[in-house]
Amino acid sequence: MSFEQTIPTLNAPELALLLRETFAAPHYAVPLMIWGAPGIGKSDLVREAAAAQGLALIDLRLSQLEPTDLRGIPLHENGTVRWAPPDELPNAARDGACGVLFLDEINAAPPPVAASAYQLILDRRLGNYHLPEGWSIIAAGNRLDDRGITYAMPAPLANRFMHIQLRADAEAWLDWAERHTIAPLLQDFIAAHPEWLARFTPEPEIKAFPSPRSWAFADRVISRRTLIDATTFSHIAACVGQSAATALSEFAGEKNPVTDWLAEPGALRQVTDLAAQVDAVQAIRAALGQHRISLNDALNLAINLGDDRLSFGLIEQLHQEVGDRLFDEPAFSTWVAVRGGQFPAMGPRAGA
Repeated sequence: MSFEQTIPTLNAPELALLLRETFAAPHYAVPLMIWGAPGIGKSDLVREAAAAQGLALIDLRLSQLEPTDLRGIPLHENGTVRWAPPDELPNAARDGACGVLFLDEINAAPPPVAASAYQLILDRRLGNYHLPEGWSIIAAGNRLDDRGITYAMPAPLANRFMHIQLRADAEAWLDWAERHTIAPLLQDFIAAHPEWLARFTPEPEIKAFPSPRSWAFADRVISRRTLIDATTFSHIAACVGQSAATALSEFAGEKNPVTDWLAEPGALRQVTDLAAQVDAVQAIRAALGQHRISLNDALNLAINLGDDRLSFGLIEQLHQEVGDRLFDEPAFSTWVAVRGGQFPAMGPRAGA
């Protein structure tokens, strides 16, 4: 029986709902273990869910501890020994009455270390230490075949949790991407090809692969550039892998005819149907927003639009988006020479 057949599989919104329910009654909730492939957002979802409820979150990595660390250090008082718990554990006076104790990458801890947390997870205590009543226990980790540093979870530990598996979901990711202003090109690509959102492969020689996390890295690559070119796609490949980057590059070429119009300006002048020219304006703005063309390229295309009103309208839209730096572009002077005489309102601004 496969791993997927043994526990329920949830997408991001379903997991967020389960987390909210868990946080609402932490003292009675069963500790939750979240399984999933690398980079699909397990940790981020827990942090975002906690932040949305205004809860503190303490990320305790058992893999960084020794088996005796959770118990703390012995203190001699009045002829007896009292154990002082580690400072990392939640303290209601310091951290608040409610929060989330997040045992991230729990199965990266060697079994003896994980065993030291048995009492904490099941009984919400360690010796004389008691987890504050308003705190929830959430854990997360990769599966054994995910090429991570993981140990098989001992049965006594596994039996202390309820278990779910998180799956990557394109619709949920697109909602997240819109809220986080991910590059429109990436959003459009995943919307058209959701199969590329997450493609984990167990082959050890493959280092870069597509996942929600690596697409977010690709967005950082794009955000540093004013133009997406071959070099940009090579850097995107370093994040999501060559196959995904090639598919993205091909999609970018298919999606928008703007690059063809730049190579052959006469082709745009041959677009005479008004509705088709309106579509052309939208394509130009989309390509600029996706960093696939420069601002100067957009101006050159505005020069070649057949309809004077649409050409002027595009310039107005560009000015609203980028401000007066539009007038510093070399092609703006050309546009004024070709079109500006027909629109006196642009004259004073052109000389600014």
